[in-house]
Amino acid sequence: MPVPGTRIDQSVRLLLDVLREPIVALDASASDWDGFVRVARSNRLLAPLGARLADSGVLDRVPSAVRSHFDSEQALAAHCAQMARRVVDDLGRTLGGHGFPLVLLKGAAYLTQGLAVARGRQFSDVDLLVPRAHLDEAERLLREAGWRFGELDAYDERYYREWSHELPPLQHPQYPLQLDLHHSILPPTGRVRPDDAALFAAAVPVHGTRFHVLSPGDQFLHTCAHVFQDSDLSEMFRDLVDLEGLLREFGGRPGFWKGLIERARMHGLGRALWYGLDFCAELFGTSVPDGARESLSFARPGPLVRASMSVFGQRALLPEGPDRPPSFARRNAQRALRVRYLWLRFPLPLVAFHAAAKGLRRLWQRQARAVEP
Repeated sequence: MPVPGTRIDQSVRLLLDVLREPIVALDASASDWDGFVRVARSNRLLAPLGARLADSGVLDRVPSAVRSHFDSEQALAAHCAQMARRVVDDLGRTLGGHGFPLVLLKGAAYLTQGLAVARGRQFSDVDLLVPRAHLDEAERLLREAGWRFGELDAYDERYYREWSHELPPLQHPQYPLQLDLHHSILPPTGRVRPDDAALFAAAVPVHGTRFHVLSPGDQFLHTCAHVFQDSDLSEMFRDLVDLEGLLREFGGRPGFWKGLIERARMHGLGRALWYGLDFCAELFGTSVPDGARESLSFARPGPLVRASMSVFGQRALLPEGPDRPPSFARRNAQRALRVRYLWLRFPLPLVAFHAAAKGLRRLWQRQARAVEP
């Protein structure tokens, strides 16, 4: 459960309890439900939680006024999933058959595999991974098919092209979803650089499509990397719930845990995996085999780092209550984790350059607003 001293709103506590054991939702009061629905919706979790309550036989027993919120959110999620499938089909026609692999990532991968973690998911984009050697060709084919980048200044263009693991978001006039075209799962400037060739070599074909998905272990590691290696943990609670859902999906498969540790060592993602498993265990009560913990001991942080990350991480990850502004402790945790994120993402000279460029741009924007009539 949350570490001592972490302020948890009652609605957030109920959210955690329902994720652990859906049946506890039946004891919620009208006031509890009011906060729960607002917190879950703001974190894009209302429809996924509705699917989980339905699987547990609980959804039909909640008050009808609450049930209507779940139903409407699930209808919206179904529409988003339909749009995501249309985008994926279009990408298959546009990019398929050109001699390079197409690997769907994250939500699009969960959806095409039919994983439970995709149920109720609201899509804003589709993530696709292609080999770096074929990135220019993929971009050309997408442009010819009508995909376009949004407005970018010279700095942002350089940032994506030289220092990021993906191109700027692409948009198509026919689709409401963006496309994020990746050539890796972490930035090339970062302190950890996964083995891209190994990612493609272990990718699994999706029957009846032109696409692959990452192996189960690599899918889990990608989300761990996304949360704990390439973010400041803000706005990442849903992704942490994804980790818990992926463990429900993959954890019982023969050889999963052994392969997961081996892949983490290969990709240099042992520490990110350690945090992913630790936070899932602390917040959701997720069971991790003792043998897996022992095998991952090479990545265990020291006591001070572990304690600091537990406190700051939970304060940044856990949602705030629906009627409360961010607390002083939360804001400080986010600042500390922002520094950590930049340190992990860039070498020190590039951190200084990036911070200076962003600061100058904010200054120019303020000056421009000040002279507007």
